[in-house]
Amino acid sequence: MVREASRRSFRLAVVDRAGLAATFESIARDHGWSVEVVACSSVLEIVGDAGPGQLGGLAVSVAASGPFLTDLLRWTESSAVLRVPTLVIGAGREDDDAAARMILGRGHVRWLDAQPSRPSLADWMLVAIEVHEIRGFRGEHDGVAQALREARLQLFHGHLQSYAPPEGPPCGPPLPTTVEEIQPLREARAQFERSHIQAAVREWGSLKDASSALGISYTSLWRRLR
Repeated sequence: MVREASRRSFRLAVVDRAGLAATFESIARDHGWSVEVVACSSVLEIVGDAGPGQLGGLAVSVAASGPFLTDLLRWTESSAVLRVPTLVIGAGREDDDAAARMILGRGHVRWLDAQPSRPSLADWMLVAIEVHEIRGFRGEHDGVAQALREARLQLFHGHLQSYAPPEGPPCGPPLPTTVEEIQPLREARAQFERSHIQAAVREWGSLKDASSALGISYTSLWRRLR
């Protein structure tokens, strides 16, 4: 069962000479996802000077990529931080083996055999949308964190008497921006808890005051800091 996606706008480029773009549009419409699908007939429409620019995701068929699949995959990973989640769909021919070998070691690229099912396309599409969402939240997180750092410096020098923090996500540990950076929930929760406790101790200046602010006992706080 496909999970629910959020409403942040997502741009998907599809390189194909059949009806793949229309299929993705239909999937997005069926699930109520906010997706802009850009249909392209060749790789050059992506990597050329007049290409679509920044994308949230890319789907390409081997039949439409021709000899330029390697160039396209290099384009998707031109930024190590903002690699474009990519789907490569086989053509059902002998050149599929060479194309499949091109994606080895590229964690942001997924392979599907020719004529993939709608659920398989929807699953990949949702993962790409979620990576796009996480990156958006990361940008908001960094913006709020920077604003708070600047305000704290101004307060320290006495230039501000009071400050209302901007609305946005909490300034906890950095959020992941790629699929590979997503941790198991237990590890992410433990990392956030450690950072939150350390911030409380730093702000209150004593374990007793920090434990009171956190709503836990002094002994429990001391044990978690060990």
